[in-house]
Parts: sequence; C-alpha cells; structure tokens
Amino acid sequence: MLLIRAARARWRAWRRSRPFWGGLLTLLAGAELLSIPFSLDALPLVLHSAQAGLAYLISIMMIITGVLVWGQPAQRVFLGMVALLLSVASVVYANVGGFLLGLVLGLFGGALTVAWTPAPAPAAAPDGPAGPEAPAGPGTPAGAGAPDGAAGRAAGRAAGRAAGDAGDGVSCR
Repeated sequence: MLLIRAARARWRAWRRSRPFWGGLLTLLAGAELLSIPFSLDALPLVLHSAQAGLAYLISIMMIITGVLVWGQPAQRVFLGMVALLLSVASVVYANVGGFLLGLVLGLFGGALTVAWTPAPAPAAAPDGPAGPEAPAGPGTPAGAGAPDGAAGRAAGRAAGRAAGDAGDGVSCR
C-alpha cells in the first residue's frame, strides 16, 4: 500500500510539473485525426493524392507535439502554437478537422499548453526566534543579534523608507 501511495505521489508531482492536460488533449486530437483515415482504409488514396497524405502528416505531427509537450515543458509556448496551427490546418486537410472533434481537442490542447505556467518555487521559511534576527539578550555578545545578509539589507531598506529614502540610493528629501 505504501508503494502504491509513493507511486501516486511521484505521478502527481510529474503531472503537475508540465502541461499534462494540454499534451493529452493534443495527443488525443492527433489520434482522432489519424483514426478516421485508418478506419476508411484510405492508404491507397494517400499514394495518389497529396492532400490525403497531409491528413496523415498533420495527425502524426499532432501526436508528436503532444508527446513533446510532456517531455519539453520549457518549450510549451512554441509547441502550443504548433498544436493550434495544426488544428486549424486540419479543417482543410483532414475531414473538417476530424469531423470537428479533432479540431476542438487540438484547439483546447494547444490553448492549455500555451496558458500553462510552472508552479512558483516554494518561499523560504521565515526565521524563528533562533534565526539571524534574534534579539540580543542580556547574555549575548554585542552585535550577535544584529541582522546580517539579506535580512540586514531588508531591515536597512525598511529603516531608510521610514526616514524618507526610497531605498534605491536616491533621497526623497
């Protein structure tokens, strides 16, 4: 049971780290666009007509785009735009966009891929009373409780703003 729970947590973390649903819808759009020519046994027609061959090309490119969205989440905007353009091209070249189902799946998949943004990095935990901003007590050496580093700079900026300084080195007086 613990193994299943760990596998589900890894799957959930992987799925949330990329535009999963956009890639899935794009992949399904390509599969749907490809299923119609295969069900009609249109392969001999592909050899005689370039337009029928483009239906295969568009559907295979949609499938590849859906897989690449999962594998390369940093390229999500480009791949989402490719999915959108292929979906629009499927209207002309692939049976009215796979009888509109492939078109709609591709448009939603491309839009979800372009709109997806990675989760922000978790914020650093604030320091507690034992952190660098701990107040100096009676037994502490002088300066031991003084803020340093980023916390000291932030405290200095806050004190400067209170005195009328904007914090950028230019005085407002």
